Amino acid sequence: MKKKYNQIILLCLLSIVLGSCKKYLEIQPEDKYTEDQIFSNESAIQEVLNGLYNSLANNSLYGANLTTTAIETLAQRYNPSGYSDLTIIYSYLQQYNYSDIYSVQPFFDDLWTQAYFTIAQANKFIAKLDEANQNGVISTEKADLLKGEAIGIRALIHFDLLRLFGPIYSTSPDEDAIPYYTKANAKTQPILPASQVMDSILSDLSNAQELLENDPIIVRGIVASEDFYSSYRNQRLNYYAIMALRARVCLYAGNTILAHDLAKEVLDEGENLFPWLNYSIVLEPDNPDRIFSTEVLFGIYNFNMYTNFTNYFSSDLRDDQILSAHPDKLIQVFENNENDYRYTTTWLNSVKGYRIFYKFADIPDQTKPWRFIQPLIRKSELYYILAETETDSEAALNYLNTVRYNRGLIDLTNVSAINTEIQKEYKKEFWGEGQLFFYYKRKNISNIPNGTDGYDWSTVSPVYVVPLPLSETTPR
Repeated sequence: MKKKYNQIILLCLLSIVLGSCKKYLEIQPEDKYTEDQIFSNESAIQEVLNGLYNSLANNSLYGANLTTTAIETLAQRYNPSGYSDLTIIYSYLQQYNYSDIYSVQPFFDDLWTQAYFTIAQANKFIAKLDEANQNGVISTEKADLLKGEAIGIRALIHFDLLRLFGPIYSTSPDEDAIPYYTKANAKTQPILPASQVMDSILSDLSNAQELLENDPIIVRGIVASEDFYSSYRNQRLNYYAIMALRARVCLYAGNTILAHDLAKEVLDEGENLFPWLNYSIVLEPDNPDRIFSTEVLFGIYNFNMYTNFTNYFSSDLRDDQILSAHPDKLIQVFENNENDYRYTTTWLNSVKGYRIFYKFADIPDQTKPWRFIQPLIRKSELYYILAETETDSEAALNYLNTVRYNRGLIDLTNVSAINTEIQKEYKKEFWGEGQLFFYYKRKNISNIPNGTDGYDWSTVSPVYVVPLPLSETTPR
């Protein structure tokens, strides 16, 4: 990164525009336009923001690695059964073989580079957006909305880099973690202690929430419209998604009181905008809504979603190519309960003789607005946060039972087992969404179920701290 950030900051803006501003390019020759020209056009500014979200959806980030594939393998979700070109990296990741120089180290270097590339994009966008606002190209109200989203993107990526490469925060908050970039210049930033990174993340999220206080979602909800600033706000880092992300970060930082208050505030003010999905839609035989789309506070448009399904999860793959779960593990995780919507609609029987992960498989009806949506923040997480941080045990159990009821399960009655049941819910709810490994790391759980075995008594000791890439640590 010491060398790469200099290159990134010079190339990032052009990359966004070449990838997103196709209409602008049709009227402006590629070798003629400059940053000032791009940010003298409100439509082009909108396209640059879209480019940031497209960058998030890159397979190196939330399109695959931080949601469906690599991060879930670290959580022992899958049972990579071979060493094909497609699965060898996942076999090594499952073993926490971070020292492998041929696949694992280049893999994390690529993730790191794409993450800071997107951060550089966001920082350049923020700086040029401020100039466009000062020059009257875009109103303050609209600029605040876009700036709040960009700052939120910056915080989101830094947080997941901290969760992946940083120390176990609950025990070692003062250990070195990652650099934090907030400027659009090419000046290399030092590697900071985890606590300082956390402070910067929380500061960014607080600023983003303030900038988004007039978010159209608050008044209009989730709507489909021709207006760029109000349409499908759940596919952007909206006001409620930022608050929910703050709750997630606060919980990770150990600030349970603020985490509880933020989660409660989101539900008190905005829960009606994200209603529980009716079970009949979940179980619809032809076009099941396996992502519970109405409950998603923020999801990115993942244009590689169905290609990834074909490449990693399809029953057409050989056994040594597919990412699948041990059959007994599925039974154990879902407690052999066929009433759980997350089990019956997501894990389908196949010609292979075992269940295949269908959560992100395509559906026949291509008009559904939730096609290609990769969930990153969903309502149920807020209920889990409330259940974990609530001091009243009966109220905590009620929060947990609310999610269970909306997943087809009966109420629990044993308040003494609340933490065990929350962990069970993380295993069921977030498969393919990248949250379980970070849950384990936050709780510093020393042994987790082995992905190669279907039973909890066979465990592994996870290596939670991924070494920084060589591109960051090697002297130049």
